[in-house]
Amino acid sequence: MAQTNYLIGYAERLVEPIGAPQGGGDKLEPYTIEQARERLAPQLSTTIVSFTEDAAFTPNGVHVARFALHPTYIAKSYHPAGMLRAAGLEVIGSKSRKIRVDRHTGSNPTDETYTTSELYVAGTAGAFESLRDALIADADLATELAPIRRFEQIAPFAAEEKVKAGLPDSTDSQFELVLHRPSETLAPDNRAQFLATAEQVGVQLYPEHGFDVGTLWFVPARGDQAALRTLAQYTTLRTVRPMPRLTIEPVLRSVSLPQMQLPPAPERDDAIRVAILDGGLPDQHPLGPWVESYRRMNPAAADLPNFTDHGLAVASAFLFGPLTNGEASTPPPAKVSVIRVLDESIADEDEFELYRVLSHIEDVLTSNAYDYINLSLGPNLPVEDDDVHAWTSVIDDLLSDGQTLMTVAAGNNGELDAESGNARVQVPGDGVNLLTVGAADSRDSGWARAPYSAIGPGRHPGRVKPDVLMFGGSTHEPFNVLSASGTGIVGVTGTSFGAPYGLRHAVGIRALLGGDLSPLAIRTLMVHAARRDTHTSAEVGWGRVPDDFEDLVVSGDGVARIIYQGELKPGKYVRAKVPIPTGGFTGDVRMRATFCYASPVDAHSPDVYTRAALEPIFRPNLSKYAKGAKTPKSRRFFSQLEYVGEERRRNDFGQWETVLSDAALMRGKTLASPVFDIHYNAREEGGKSSSTESMSYALVITLEAAKHVNLHQDILDAYPDLLVAIEPDLTAGAPEVDV
Repeated sequence: MAQTNYLIGYAERLVEPIGAPQGGGDKLEPYTIEQARERLAPQLSTTIVSFTEDAAFTPNGVHVARFALHPTYIAKSYHPAGMLRAAGLEVIGSKSRKIRVDRHTGSNPTDETYTTSELYVAGTAGAFESLRDALIADADLATELAPIRRFEQIAPFAAEEKVKAGLPDSTDSQFELVLHRPSETLAPDNRAQFLATAEQVGVQLYPEHGFDVGTLWFVPARGDQAALRTLAQYTTLRTVRPMPRLTIEPVLRSVSLPQMQLPPAPERDDAIRVAILDGGLPDQHPLGPWVESYRRMNPAAADLPNFTDHGLAVASAFLFGPLTNGEASTPPPAKVSVIRVLDESIADEDEFELYRVLSHIEDVLTSNAYDYINLSLGPNLPVEDDDVHAWTSVIDDLLSDGQTLMTVAAGNNGELDAESGNARVQVPGDGVNLLTVGAADSRDSGWARAPYSAIGPGRHPGRVKPDVLMFGGSTHEPFNVLSASGTGIVGVTGTSFGAPYGLRHAVGIRALLGGDLSPLAIRTLMVHAARRDTHTSAEVGWGRVPDDFEDLVVSGDGVARIIYQGELKPGKYVRAKVPIPTGGFTGDVRMRATFCYASPVDAHSPDVYTRAALEPIFRPNLSKYAKGAKTPKSRRFFSQLEYVGEERRRNDFGQWETVLSDAALMRGKTLASPVFDIHYNAREEGGKSSSTESMSYALVITLEAAKHVNLHQDILDAYPDLLVAIEPDLTAGAPEVDV
């Protein structure tokens, strides 16, 4: 019997610290300081004239203006927060915007549109006036104000810019407001005055349902459109938008079968903690042996049949996968805890449903009781590039330690208008610390994206969305789940069922290989194993995850799959050796590499949302140097085409993605001591960070050399005291799983 080549682990033993490379030359400046003063002083004067004199709308006399950076300066090392502080001003947020510049550096044309960061800058009228006076004065500009040259434009933050399209005309409608929270030193009365001003203009706020995320406050409101437009004059208010509704897939009519054949429930494993957050379960349901626990987040509220039917279908999708001919093909990888976050009270009080449900989700995530979670519901709201929703930012923040793998349904709006953005992945599927799952229409080789499945791109960072596709059912091949009676199946379709099916794969890996793999490592494996075939990233993300479990953790002849799991310190450089056989490779080698990490986030700055970046540089041969170079030759490996558009490739936008994955074909003889040199780059609110916290990462590398048949074993033999195949521990009773 042929030996099974399981995943090669502990490659983090091949990682060592290295010194930082030497920096480049001086920065080319598009403007002199005098040119910047001449350009920006009139713009700042116009902005100051626009400031409201109504004290009700200016907390502690604070105004907000928009400062757009020249595209040359969007890297964190050029962030002008220090200059603004010297002027008595404060950056309270940012967003990306397109801009044409008056002057550029080098050969870059000025008539093209570039993407840059626009900063929301807060301060008193006196602070803005002092900066203007310094710009127009005859004296030389103070040294600390010299970075003023980094700005291309200064403009007011007008009330009408805060109001999103589609506000309802009803005199009693629901809205969602997003308030910036400047420092207590600058605006200590910001929130209290906002509550008072809202009441004064006839808008009712519900602060008890609000969420603080970073320096933003998300709060629901009721009122009419005219009152909301008046309230938009409040200087620190960022966004006014319609309150989106929750969305879940309907469950179709069941089809009776003569007899259900279900596998026995797995033995309890306290180390595998799985939760389904959904609509609960019917009073009479057939999942008893497979459910570890059942919890109602609001015990006083009654069930709602539509919600419990959906919860049962989602739980069945995790436990049994698609039921074929009334039979589960493999046993469940683990028992599951079902947590009801949708109930009758939410349906009755729909204006707050989003906030009530998010509060339940926050409570579950904060408890740290589960390592694997599925969420198949969310706001009926496609991702927007210039704003982060409360659902996304709250969940991303709570998942930023990388200790929990959450699968989230991408949404079923894929058949809406793509040009307008209405078909894009829905909130919170734009999150960077979770696994967003779209739906494939078939389990066969001729699969495609199910027409209903939401498409990309996601926001930047997080451009490749959905992350992966799983089978989610179609009209010709429904996803069969268990019905409430236990004697029939329900044919369903939707990303709601692809997501728990994806979590089944993740937990299956954990059940098979044990605790040697973290949830972050398993997430990386799933992205790494996904294949696009002929489809585009906008359609399928990284691709469809294979149904065959061996494609994730087992390799065949001429293939070796290696995993690294480790931690990095901010600002440090490490060198990860790519293992090679003694004597090198035989023939050509195709190398595929996938990096994945979890990152803290800044919800108030969607354009610089992630606070961490891995910057990997691939060096095929440490002994090869270009003439006069002090570091070994490198070659491009991760293409920014996956993450950014043409106008962004000249800057660092592609470096802040939490997933990097690509492949390259190379001659085996060119790979002598190949390495990835990795830099952990940290930022905060777009600028340099003072954080010293370590960041967890995972890296999976697959080496394919068709002529090197024993590649897997030859690599293990070359590192006998370092690398070990992660094999199932069958003696410990680990379940045999083949999802």
